[in-house]
Amino acid sequence: MKLAVTTVGRRGPDEDEGCNMERFRAAELALAKVADLGADLIVLPGGFFTAHSSRARDTIANSLISKAKEIGIAIIFGIDQEVKSLSTDYHREIQSGGLPFYGYAWSPSENVIHCWAQRSTNNQNQWWAPEKACREMRLLGIGDEIVAVLMCGEIFNQRIRQALSNYQPRAKVVVDVAHVGSGFRVWQGMKKLAKLGRASVCSVHVQLEYAVKYCYDPKRGCLSTRIRDGYVFGPPRIELKLWTF
Repeated sequence: MKLAVTTVGRRGPDEDEGCNMERFRAAELALAKVADLGADLIVLPGGFFTAHSSRARDTIANSLISKAKEIGIAIIFGIDQEVKSLSTDYHREIQSGGLPFYGYAWSPSENVIHCWAQRSTNNQNQWWAPEKACREMRLLGIGDEIVAVLMCGEIFNQRIRQALSNYQPRAKVVVDVAHVGSGFRVWQGMKKLAKLGRASVCSVHVQLEYAVKYCYDPKRGCLSTRIRDGYVFGPPRIELKLWTF
């Protein structure tokens, strides 16, 4: 399986729904680019789009998935329904099993649109998440392979990682759909997944060009690199890195 992760050239998700159209055009170009590279899957970051209602959220998600269907490539991406703030106490939302940050996934093999709400944001509030939510299987079938999907800070959730390591069918790789790269120590969670025997990659918003494209493998170790295999000028700028598992 070949999958393309992305670093998107902005500080973080846009708060304005008016930016969705330019991001949609950039995503279309990225889809065409990774199809040319022979990828089976493209992963865009968390909060790639912003939509302040569930109806608007589903509309833009369905539009992008329709483009992926035309090309015949699997896609995973995030849409925020509220502006994410690290200073906000999300106790109520986490306890109820879902934050207003959503991950969408679709593949030609399944032809089913998955939508999942983020369950926790860091290693402190992970304990507020219900056990049932932490054990939920979030998988995308791509051909004969399985990809597990995490939303941003879920990678620091011990119970989610442990449940993921026991998934049946076994996931070939774990994909983290992250929001903001600055201060996001994703490699800490990726190292723990590697110890559990799971490879992982991450897509994220960053400001600089040639940002690190993170990848950890239990057998090959840290494969992270700044090298890119493709580029979309945007705006926003999208750098593409192809990984093979």
